[in-house]
Amino acid sequence: MGKKSRVKTQKSGTGATAVVSPKEMMSLISELLQKCSSAAPAPGKEWEEYVQIRALVEKIRKKQKGLSVMFEGTREEYFSELMAWAQESGASCDGFQVANFGDEGFGLRATRDIKAEELFLWIPRSMLMTVESAKNSVLGPLYSQDRILQAMGNVTLALHLLCECSEPASPWLPYIKTLPSEYDTPLYYEEEEVRHLLGTQAVQDVLSQYKNTARQYAYFYKVVQVSVCVCVFCEGASRIVWTLYP
Repeated sequence: MGKKSRVKTQKSGTGATAVVSPKEMMSLISELLQKCSSAAPAPGKEWEEYVQIRALVEKIRKKQKGLSVMFEGTREEYFSELMAWAQESGASCDGFQVANFGDEGFGLRATRDIKAEELFLWIPRSMLMTVESAKNSVLGPLYSQDRILQAMGNVTLALHLLCECSEPASPWLPYIKTLPSEYDTPLYYEEEEVRHLLGTQAVQDVLSQYKNTARQYAYFYKVVQVSVCVCVFCEGASRIVWTLYP
């Protein structure tokens, strides 16, 4: 079982770069926001725009390297803690177990016969991270003030996750510590991998998703930095947001 003390924030000496001034970082963020908010490029120029945006993103990631909140060990080491938390919270924990399905990743494997239409898995709403729980968290004041955040439930949940990840006493830590650290979706592709999609119908969606995600990051970075109500979390949020949106 994982221990609550097994969390660390990488700092200088563990891969971190020199401390970046807030002014320098805000300048990069503003440049990224401006680039991602510009009009759609002329036909045939989409790839050039993507390369420019990606260069800015990578520059920001390099400045923030080594400053992410991290949990020691592997996801598997925290599954027992996750199940213990689920049981204590009133979720069903019988009839299945967490299992590794190889290339398909982790999932639930039945440990007994399950009848058709049988209810065998339930989770109390109190265990869920939702927009409502975000509104009742430290993120609440920011949510109430920012209309764009109110209209984007996915971003609200992402910021909610970041805040709770940075909070040692968060009730959701047993769940958060079992989340993947990376994914194999196009948003996580390297530039050369995306280049292989050129000439396919998928490439426009990939480039658009990357641009939109970068724009959202830049916008909310600026919002969080100037919001006093979440200032205690702003540095932590800016450090690890690229773990979710590289």
